[in-house]
Amino acid sequence: MRVFYAFLVIVTAAILWMLPITSAIYDFRTDVQVDSFSSTTGVGQTTENVTLSEELYDDDTQTIDISSSISNDSPVFGSYNATTRLLGTSGLSANTTRILTVAYDIDALIGNDAVNNLLDQVPLIWILCIAVFPLASLAAIFTGRAR
Repeated sequence: MRVFYAFLVIVTAAILWMLPITSAIYDFRTDVQVDSFSSTTGVGQTTENVTLSEELYDDDTQTIDISSSISNDSPVFGSYNATTRLLGTSGLSANTTRILTVAYDIDALIGNDAVNNLLDQVPLIWILCIAVFPLASLAAIFTGRAR
């Protein structure tokens, strides 16, 4: 019976390890902001700068998704200035007018320092729990303290 309990503990620890805790925390801390901009490029101009309405979460440019109302455009991220929230894009068709739509992550917990501090520590607490739970459970099982 001890082997069966040990197996259950190991399976439970493995399932807990696979839970996407850090992704869940990130999703809880952020919201998606969508801004639309009217953009006109001149002759030979394939870049455009736009000013985002909100600050980018943690200056993480990987979360920026840019699309255009023109099918010939292939807008891509070029640069981002965190101070002015200026976003540079490239890959636009020259001499056309379009609507650029920019989706990006923003901070959903503005002004909640206590919650942010707690959420910063949750991954560490989670890993400690996953490491200690199987050790304590297996010790209790094999020393006869688990009933």
